[in-house]
Amino acid sequence: MSRFYPKSDIRTLLYAMLRVGLGLYLLIHAVIGLMDMDNFMLTALGYLEDSSVEFLAYLTPIIPFMEFFLAVMILTGIYTKAALQWATGIGIFFMLMFHYLDDLSSALEHSYTVVIKLTLIIGIYYNKFSMDYYNLWNVRKEVASIEQRHQ
Repeated sequence: MSRFYPKSDIRTLLYAMLRVGLGLYLLIHAVIGLMDMDNFMLTALGYLEDSSVEFLAYLTPIIPFMEFFLAVMILTGIYTKAALQWATGIGIFFMLMFHYLDDLSSALEHSYTVVIKLTLIIGIYYNKFSMDYYNLWNVRKEVASIEQRHQ
């Protein structure tokens, strides 16, 4: 299957809206965590107190930064597939962790985002409105012009 989907139809528009919506959701979630880092840390460390996963407290400060970075990549469509794969892995980790810590509403929220991320990974072929697509398209045109000059 070609990496390029030349048509702009309802599938490409729905894919773009879903990708941008997920990116905005993750970005807002990350910005809230970054703007009120003290509250984020208190909430996160409250989950980890007296549990067998308290070693995760050392990784807690990087979570909002990682989420911000992945959100910007998903939102703009830069390395979309890799960003979605990382975001899915992180989402599955937190879904299982919240389930283990008996916060089922947070686990359910993460499961919804994991389903959206997996849907976007499966439909990556329709990712036309992204930086990835236009970068690949420009590279393809550049290679074609170089090949024409050498003939």
